[in-house]
Amino acid sequence: MTVKITKPKINVREELNDLKKPTGIAGEAMLRADTPQEQFNLIGAGRRRMNLNGAMQVFQRGNVTGVSVTTFGADRYNIQLASAGTIALTEDADVPTEGGFQSSYKIACTATGTLNSTTTHLLMIHRLEGQDSQCTNFGKPNASSLTLSFWIKSNRAGDFSVNFENEFPVGGGSSADRGYQVKQTLNQADTWEYKVVTIEGDPTAGNSFSNNTLKGLCFEISLSKGGSTYVGGVPKPYWHDLGNNERSTHNTHFFGDSTSNYYKITGVQLELGKVATPFEHRSYGEELALCQRYFYQSSGSIYVAGQSYAANNSVDGLRVPWNFPVTMRANPATSVSGGSDGGSGASLQIIADSPEVASINLRSTNSVTAVWWQGGTITADAEL
Repeated sequence: MTVKITKPKINVREELNDLKKPTGIAGEAMLRADTPQEQFNLIGAGRRRMNLNGAMQVFQRGNVTGVSVTTFGADRYNIQLASAGTIALTEDADVPTEGGFQSSYKIACTATGTLNSTTTHLLMIHRLEGQDSQCTNFGKPNASSLTLSFWIKSNRAGDFSVNFENEFPVGGGSSADRGYQVKQTLNQADTWEYKVVTIEGDPTAGNSFSNNTLKGLCFEISLSKGGSTYVGGVPKPYWHDLGNNERSTHNTHFFGDSTSNYYKITGVQLELGKVATPFEHRSYGEELALCQRYFYQSSGSIYVAGQSYAANNSVDGLRVPWNFPVTMRANPATSVSGGSDGGSGASLQIIADSPEVASINLRSTNSVTAVWWQGGTITADAEL
């Protein structure tokens, strides 16, 4: 006797999609990845973090107080402000409980100001060189998405902006910024919150990054209610011609209205793709060296001694090379602060000869006498 058994047809693909798989968050991210490159990034192959000093470890300038103009505190994070009162930029030990961070960048109001309807703004800006922005493929049909993640804490809940810029697009010249703005919200005061911002790349022809050491991709976290110069229109969550506006519209508060106001930020990571991966930690030594391409400050005292050749302060008495620890981005602006001539009548000058080396120039008003300089700090600035 023959027995015939039949089974209902099944759609294997649908069954696999419905299968309850214990993949976890990382597994789901792998399944959602659109390209092999995204999968490559997710498994941690190669470097992922494009920005420097995201864990706010490096503060070569030290804590900076009494700030009322644009300056740097944490290395590579420019604080740009106007009419926002006076602020302090300090390294802070208050950090999220997860992520393995030891430092945060604290921005605190120390003296109140007056909201200016035109120019008020407070931005934290990180800039990449054009040659380091090429991996985004901007200006091409396959322009990569970007994901920015960070931890942030403030005494005030409310909205703020995250802005991206192409400051020197190849096709538009130096005055044709391209921008992309995204609203974010701090839901609870005095609480660390993790934010993830994912944006599409810019495929518009002619809007690739210049392949040089000048400004390329930039991101900004807008921390204060802005004036009309920094608002100018409705922020657009897509790439568009920017100019100098549409940065601060989302902000709820004016930062300079109270000395209780603060922000703390750490764990900043910009990466290719649509998924925020765990923060990529680097050793302090490596992070410091990467930052020294843009700013260097000597950590020890200077001692230079030599012979004065003439009683003329414009004539070199002694000229010796000073090697920067790493090749800087461009010929830096150099200066010497502190130190003394020990009564020898010497003056000390440092001149950048190239991004690799400078010359220490020891001069004196005395004639044919031994001169020297001791103490002091040398700085070299090649920031974007």
